[in-house]
Amino acid sequence: MATTNAARPRGLRLLARDIMTTPVITARPETTVKDLAAIMTTHRISGVPIVNEELELVGIVTEGDLLYKEVLPRPAEPSRLVRRLPLRGVLRAEEQARKAEAARAFEIMTSPVLTVAETATVHEIAQVMVAHGINRVVVMRAGRVAGIVSRADVLKAFRRPDAELAELIRQSFQHDLWIDLSDVTVEVRDGVVFLDGTVERRSERELAEKWAAMADGVVEVRNRLSYRVDDAHVRPILPVR
Repeated sequence: MATTNAARPRGLRLLARDIMTTPVITARPETTVKDLAAIMTTHRISGVPIVNEELELVGIVTEGDLLYKEVLPRPAEPSRLVRRLPLRGVLRAEEQARKAEAARAFEIMTSPVLTVAETATVHEIAQVMVAHGINRVVVMRAGRVAGIVSRADVLKAFRRPDAELAELIRQSFQHDLWIDLSDVTVEVRDGVVFLDGTVERRSERELAEKWAAMADGVVEVRNRLSYRVDDAHVRPILPVR
């Protein structure tokens, strides 16, 4: 499960709860493969979480799982070639054969399921998807399924309106970084952030650029800020004991 405890700039980072699809259509372990296919086609979804009577997540069935029914409708005994594969290849072949023979959800589902908390960031969700080569993750809340996030949902971050991004960045500069905005302008055009004006210190200029880049939906930051004081080599004054 991907979670984070790190402090985040307010509003700049989208969380799983901001982009997830909810309510989630689920099925029971006894659901037939035919009914699972009907659920997916009727609701135009590509994955169905499987929950038990206590509504606990026990697995997930995806379109990819159901495809094995067509690719391998009558799996035979492993061939000599399969037997010569490395252990990982043999296990994968056996897994494919199992799914091809399945008639119900508990026989074809993938378990355990990769999940994230509803407070996971879009960045963290994307990392999970890329690292494990999956197209969706289930979002959990207090041990129950709260939503589901697909790759298409992750891309919603890049659809945030420019005006919304600009206002969020300005608010974060003021409340999180305590930057005086009287001489600073923040504009966003097509996801590109333009920072203009003057800040007090060089360190503020550098931090402002990094901070703006952290906002989900930002494509690029063009930092044209100037500064009054170069504090790059200023050592902090430590208290005398």
